Amino acid sequence: MIRVLLALGLLAGGVGKAAADCRAVAIVAQGRPVVGIEDLAVDEALGQAVLSAYDRGAAPEKAGGGLFLLPLAALGGARAEAVELTAGFRPAAGFRPHGMDLRVEADGSRSVLAVNRRWDGVVAVERFVLSGGTLRHRGSVEDPRLCRANEVAFLDGDRFLFTGDHGGCGWAAVAAENVFNLHRGFVGLVDRNRVRVLAGGIGFANGLLPDPAADRLYVAATRERAVLVYRLSALLAGDGAAPVERIAVPGGPDNLSRAADGRVLAAVHPSLFALALHRYGWLDVVAPTRVVALGADGVTVVAEDDGRRLPAATVAAAWSGGLIAGSATSDRLLVCGDGSSGASRSSGSAARAEPRRW
Repeated sequence: MIRVLLALGLLAGGVGKAAADCRAVAIVAQGRPVVGIEDLAVDEALGQAVLSAYDRGAAPEKAGGGLFLLPLAALGGARAEAVELTAGFRPAAGFRPHGMDLRVEADGSRSVLAVNRRWDGVVAVERFVLSGGTLRHRGSVEDPRLCRANEVAFLDGDRFLFTGDHGGCGWAAVAAENVFNLHRGFVGLVDRNRVRVLAGGIGFANGLLPDPAADRLYVAATRERAVLVYRLSALLAGDGAAPVERIAVPGGPDNLSRAADGRVLAAVHPSLFALALHRYGWLDVVAPTRVVALGADGVTVVAEDDGRRLPAATVAAAWSGGLIAGSATSDRLLVCGDGSSGASRSSGSAARAEPRRW
């Protein structure tokens, strides 16, 4: 049974909580399921979303990964057709996109970043330009420090931030960090293809959300069950490696996004143990989904599901007065609420709207 709690502001601009309908929408491209929608970017100004997906349960060379364009109007039914944007992008070691970001440029085009966890073990960040329905590859960034890159976020047209969820690259180093709960994740900066580490000592650095106007950077520390807040200017200057705030959340946070009222949305995993069992197919465990909002009034659960409609959400983004959630283990999206919020999961604002309080 699904249980959903949404702040009244999500639906009608009030305060408090109310039950709201959420429904699962199957996502297909050319009739085939789009499996593993780990990350997504809502571009409400153009009425579309870009999805980052690959099938983690398939053989590495058959994961079928790509970036997909989804018309938001198609989410009105039980099944929505997406278009694969990267059908012509076929690097030798495959394209298995992980975290991604979207930025709105002055000419109306969209710049896109995507972490590519290639099946040969090399991790690169791919740069694209999206114009209309055409995605053009602009180049790749490769560096040993990207070996465990998880998420990316634009700072401007040339620079972007990324998280490394572990400090080591090989399986032995990753296993040791997991077993002994070592906090060796980090945040890095890529500036014209030059890479440097800005902050370390993070327990599985995952999603990140820069807010230059407020001089803040939000980082999901999954194993710490917290969102860490840094002074962005201090990090970039090389003297701000310690967080200025630590926000405890009810679960291990994954991807982060922004709501129209300025609050931070986080998909969180209530039980990391259940998540591990679910990810690796042990005991047929279905991990639950939870989405929280972080603001001046604290942390609020805005959506929750037992996992039968959408298991283990890894991303949630505000859209049309509600939200959309995706999962690295599903071919569905969870769509909740209605109305119009004008919020976007992009580094460059894709739409301007009056703030709405959730």
